[in-house]
Amino acid sequence: MEQRFMEPREVTNRHVVQIDDRACRKISGMGCGLPLGKTTVCSDARHREDRGPDSEVVWGGASSHDVWLIRWGILRLQRHAYDGRRQILSLFFPGEIVGFDGEFREGATVETATQSGLCRIDRRWFDRMVDQNDVLRAELFRQKQDQLDRLHWLTWSLGALKSEERLCAFFALSSKFMPYQPLPDGTGILSLHLARKDIADLLGTTVESISRIVHKLADTGIIEIRDPAHFRFLDLPGLIAKGKIDGHFDRMAFSLARRRGLLEGLITGGTENSICFCGR
Repeated sequence: MEQRFMEPREVTNRHVVQIDDRACRKISGMGCGLPLGKTTVCSDARHREDRGPDSEVVWGGASSHDVWLIRWGILRLQRHAYDGRRQILSLFFPGEIVGFDGEFREGATVETATQSGLCRIDRRWFDRMVDQNDVLRAELFRQKQDQLDRLHWLTWSLGALKSEERLCAFFALSSKFMPYQPLPDGTGILSLHLARKDIADLLGTTVESISRIVHKLADTGIIEIRDPAHFRFLDLPGLIAKGKIDGHFDRMAFSLARRRGLLEGLITGGTENSICFCGR
């Protein structure tokens, strides 16, 4: 069947807005723009999506026409072993982009681990943006380097560290990518948004072991359990030391914080190099 391409004015509440030499589809009540260089066009009117946990975003080995910018929330890369056990291979954080062609092997999937806000960008337009914009191209390179650093650390920790040490390292790093409220006395409260089952599958342990380790850390005065999802870190340097990430924490934490800070510019459109203006 022949497909007829509709003019923008034929679609309800959609029109083309010209800003200088930039064109962007716009919907009533939603600002949109992808000002990467001088020529940018949004991929689709429905590019902004809010997803609940456990929603599939990318299927490894399957072709896709889109890449995904994580605006907020956490995504997980996972696969299932032959015996049915799930393995979480990595986590993706706000400001990162996933879904590049051939990025993941067949059988691996990327799903939302928490409530997440995503921006879907047509791959053809995105590839054109990368070709035209040096800032975006450099940022993608840094993103891949950061992801490799996290993967190398996780691979090393699974073979070299005990379950308690891995969990201490994860808690310490969580203060940089989950809600963390520093308190005047030098302590801080972490809101743990990731399910314990996800943490267990990421760290190669069990939910029962995590519960046991958490209570042990509380008994030794390193953390205080407020409730199952909120913990007061009484000794963050102690967590870092027990997790054996003294030499890695600052670098890994900086990359997470820098990307989160960069995301603010990408969303708000504060610079001409913004990737996405999708806002509420």
